[in-house]
Amino acid sequence: MDAARRDHRNAVRLTVTSVDVLIAGAGPAGSALAAALARAGASVLLVEAAAHPRPKACAEYASPRIVEELARLGLPASWTDTAVPLRGMDLHAGGRWAPIRYEDARGTREAWGVDRRRFDAALADHATRAGAELRERTRVVGLVTDGPRVLGATLHDQATGRDEVVSAGWTVGADGTRSSVSRLVSVDRPVRFPRRLGLVAHYAGVPDLTDHGEMHVGRGYYVGLAPTPGGELNVGMALPMEDHGRSTRSRFDAAIAGIHAVADRLADSTRLTPIRGAAPIGHRVATPAGPGWLLVGDAAGFVDPFTGEGIHRALRSARAAADAILAGGDVAAAYRSERRRSFAAKSALSWLLQGCLAAPPVLGHAVGRLSSRPRAALRLGSALGDCRPATDALSPAALLEVLAP
Repeated sequence: MDAARRDHRNAVRLTVTSVDVLIAGAGPAGSALAAALARAGASVLLVEAAAHPRPKACAEYASPRIVEELARLGLPASWTDTAVPLRGMDLHAGGRWAPIRYEDARGTREAWGVDRRRFDAALADHATRAGAELRERTRVVGLVTDGPRVLGATLHDQATGRDEVVSAGWTVGADGTRSSVSRLVSVDRPVRFPRRLGLVAHYAGVPDLTDHGEMHVGRGYYVGLAPTPGGELNVGMALPMEDHGRSTRSRFDAAIAGIHAVADRLADSTRLTPIRGAAPIGHRVATPAGPGWLLVGDAAGFVDPFTGEGIHRALRSARAAADAILAGGDVAAAYRSERRRSFAAKSALSWLLQGCLAAPPVLGHAVGRLSSRPRAALRLGSALGDCRPATDALSPAALLEVLAP
């Protein structure tokens, strides 16, 4: 008997709680959604498998427009205490480099290097202050269903070992790339391309790398360097999945040594944290919504962290989900439609970049063109940073300016 049917059958023997919305995952997407719904008067239960503050395998580089999304949530401006402003990212490939900067109608914009432990904890705390209930060390282990419709979930409290059935108008998976909710509703799809191993560690900060980040593309992999609060440096990399014969530590060290500019940057620095990672990077789903359930943030699918869009995308998808739930009607259809409107062009741009990463000579040529065409570099950076429509960087004229021989 599958977990969903077993939970539905055993519901009468378990404590049953009823809420308007049950959200699995108290990262940026889940906490943002919980805060928005609770502020509007909905009863919200937010569950998190770990406990804040918890480490997160993340590049910790956020695009400029998170500022607007956090303001919409009413998050106090003190969230900037968990982040450092960055003027952009320098892209290095094929022996060339180009500055990736951001600009919108307000003028020059800054990206943010965030401490995910404190940033995520601040968002979760904001959700509880808005009226949501937060339960940590609690997992979704099954769904309660009636035919195709999800009616709630069975939760497992890891501290007490007890299970509880929660009845919910909407059950939301905001539990990342290994989402229990997406798996239980059977919409997960295999990640076929790009298939990469992601590894992350913190180093002591580098004195001349404090106000911007760097992305270095090597042979078949890349390494990102992003300053974070406390004078630390996030060192993240995406490596080929195929090399299974070496330890994580040896692969991490070899990737750094394989790009001379990165090795030079870190020569006098010290690694401060364990190496954390995930494989494969990315998540694919057949659909982000169905009867009684939604997926937000990484749980709804994402390609790769190269463009640094994950946190903004999480917050934006949470806003779309909140708007759809509060409006009523065909919530799943409204949410899918808003996701297409908000993310389709940006996803196309992200896939274009993945194609360039798979063809190093093309990427090196593009970086060379960008280095001598500051307006083109600013257009691309602003599109990647969600400061202007991605379609601006996808127009034939814009593509020719970057990719023409």
